[in-house]
Amino acid sequence: MGLMYLIDTLRLDPVASIKTGLRIVHFIGLALGLGAATVLDLMILKFFIRGKVTSDQWHVFHFGSRIVNAGLILLWITGLGFLAYYSAFDPIRLGNEKVWAKMTIVLILTINGIFLHMAVLPKVKAQIGRSLLDGMSTGQRSLFFASGALSATSWYVPLLLGAMPQLNFVVPMTTILLAYALLLTLALLATQLVLLALGDDRRSELPSSLRDRSEPVMGLA
Repeated sequence: MGLMYLIDTLRLDPVASIKTGLRIVHFIGLALGLGAATVLDLMILKFFIRGKVTSDQWHVFHFGSRIVNAGLILLWITGLGFLAYYSAFDPIRLGNEKVWAKMTIVLILTINGIFLHMAVLPKVKAQIGRSLLDGMSTGQRSLFFASGALSATSWYVPLLLGAMPQLNFVVPMTTILLAYALLLTLALLATQLVLLALGDDRRSELPSSLRDRSEPVMGLA
């Protein structure tokens, strides 16, 4: 009887039920993508930088990246679904610039995801048996960690925006994107500091006779 009551309740307002369904799937996509992306970042920091990349870790990393992709696909499906819903039933919502700011950030996240799939994943696989940064040039290290910072920032900012309904119809899209750019800049600076520290640690582990010939730590990434 409880199930039939639920079905009857949903039938009373099918338009509201469509929006509820979109929100549920949207939250699932965000949870999958954000959770898996966070785990992948922690794997890199915990296991791949100072230790050796193992075959088992690579398989876990690859599986996690597929979960991130699934979450991103759900975000696009529901995001476009919301735009269609607003166009049909609540067109005033299309004037909410926060919606367009979130779509822009998801687009940036998608472009970065393509880069991760094409460049980062093959590199991690190629490093099986050694540390992730071994053999990487300064530019490769910078790009690798910048991509990770971009991914983390671009997953968490939409979550924060979704939790702030007071921004609806109040804050312009440009202001939101400027705040996003500021957070991204801070994240990029933090990754550079981490890499500088890693460079100092790697130099300190070298014999004193080799330190002067080792790669300069300035600009390590």
